[in-house]
Amino acid sequence: MVMKLLLKKEKMTKPTYHIYLQDKCLFKDLNEEEFDIIWGRIYKSYFKDEITYEKVEFDYSILADASY
Repeated sequence: MVMKLLLKKEKMTKPTYHIYLQDKCLFKDLNEEEFDIIWGRIYKSYFKDEITYEKVEFDYSILADASY
């Protein structure tokens, strides 16, 4: 039971990534593996001054406790 709760909490806090070209979102809600692949290819090849990313972290456990 404890192991299950720890795994559940770990999943709740994994970040997602969004990649932007100027002010337009090119990729949204990428996991870390997807982000690493896409960012590495785009950033090295194109638009170094115009491409940015945002790392989004949200702790979903604050929502999980509202089950009453």
